[in-house]
Amino acid sequence: MNLSALTAIPGVHQAAVADDSGRLLDLVGEIDPPSSAVLVLGHATLAAAAELGRRSGAGDCIEIVQRHEGGCVYLHSLPHRRVLMVRCGDGSAISAVRAVVESISHYDEPEPSRCGAFDVSYAMHAEPAW
Repeated sequence: MNLSALTAIPGVHQAAVADDSGRLLDLVGEIDPPSSAVLVLGHATLAAAAELGRRSGAGDCIEIVQRHEGGCVYLHSLPHRRVLMVRCGDGSAISAVRAVVESISHYDEPEPSRCGAFDVSYAMHAEPAW
């Protein structure tokens, strides 16, 4: 995935791809890399939303946009239990981020974020700041 295309969008500070164990696989951006605890928490958030979707009959979760005091975090499910995390200054960049992500054909059909054995208590101790 070309993360540079995402960080070229005005308002996007960082784009990262991580696996479900918190290992950073790719990173582009102007700020310090997220800790492995933040990466695991991002994956756990997407996995929990996927479980909610499955149990409610809506299906797997493909993306989540979170608005925080200091900006936005966009999470997108990727194949092979990976997650794309994009940190934005505010919500104005989210539609452009979605357009770039959707334009990448081999990521159009993400693998569901199945994390049955994941212990959410590990994520509860994650650092709250990027």
